[in-house]
Amino acid sequence: MKSRNPIDLFRIIPLDIIRRPRVSKEKSNLRPGSLLYTGKKKDEKIHLQTMVFNGDSCEEQEVESIDALKKLDLNGKTLWLNVTGLHNVALIEEIGRHFDILNIVLEDVLNLGQRPKWEEYDDYFFQVCKMVMTHSEKIKHEQFAMVVGKDFIVTFQEDKQDIFDGVRNRLRNPKGKIRSRKPDYLAFALMDVIVDHYIIIIEMYGDRIDELENELLDNLGSNFIHRLSTLKKEVNWLRRTVRPIKESVINFNKSPSSLIDKKTSPFLKDLLDHATHLTENVEVYMVELKDLLDHYNNQMNNRLNDILKVLTIFSVIFIPLTFMAGIYGMNFEYFPELSYKYAYPIFWGAMLTVAAGMIYYFKRKGWL
Repeated sequence: MKSRNPIDLFRIIPLDIIRRPRVSKEKSNLRPGSLLYTGKKKDEKIHLQTMVFNGDSCEEQEVESIDALKKLDLNGKTLWLNVTGLHNVALIEEIGRHFDILNIVLEDVLNLGQRPKWEEYDDYFFQVCKMVMTHSEKIKHEQFAMVVGKDFIVTFQEDKQDIFDGVRNRLRNPKGKIRSRKPDYLAFALMDVIVDHYIIIIEMYGDRIDELENELLDNLGSNFIHRLSTLKKEVNWLRRTVRPIKESVINFNKSPSSLIDKKTSPFLKDLLDHATHLTENVEVYMVELKDLLDHYNNQMNNRLNDILKVLTIFSVIFIPLTFMAGIYGMNFEYFPELSYKYAYPIFWGAMLTVAAGMIYYFKRKGWL
């Protein structure tokens, strides 16, 4: 993969995203199943995009209300409703009533700090996870949720930009296998795209780790530890995110639900392989970052030890010289050597001999 400029990849996940999710005071006072949007308040319109398809056709449009949704011809077809925007709680609740979705599920949809998970109910199964994507050389993050029933799939996301254009194009293609499959296969296809984007992004982090390792070995920069700490924090955020995604894929793969077709099982196993590969890569990179930090600390300790060794040697050499100078610097009246003609050069010769002898001794010992 092409190496990128460090400024493009450091702090690519904003700090407000990688903070641990906290329960708001409003939410803590509500009964279970109460709907509360935990994101930022917005005024934008919520978009309801539909794709109604079967093996013969695929029709897509944006509906303005639930009443318009009810008028769609779904006879023998599958409905994919993509809800963009979660801030209109009343509309989300109305969608839940239309598809008979429990409020405890919608509560998780509206909670943007929800831990990724997969849950199974009588008439549908539910998946919520973090969706990441690259945008303008940065990494964008948002929550993604989907409810999959017998003949429908409802997906919820915060912003209009997503990573599912490839899936939509496959649905538009008359020869696409995905059109003749049940909603569980579409759910697999969406999860597969999410996992693949995680793999792409974690490989970008792998490139940055390699660059840091080369910098540590060749020319250690002054802000190395800051960039290393930032990268470690971001990879740790990814680890906290991808671990539950793997758990969700395992539950998806092992589910005995009648909503999951046997023909989808081989694809779910392949998805599990990708999720396993993703989690293993994240763990490997966390270990590499820890090793880099240990290596950095060892280098700093070695440098400090070298400095202390030089300072100690200088101190040890000057201790006897200081002692000799201190003796002959005392203001006693009778110093026999003071009246001797060659006392001064002899004194200097004695000091130089002591210093040279100590340096020679240190070299013989391998201390220099």
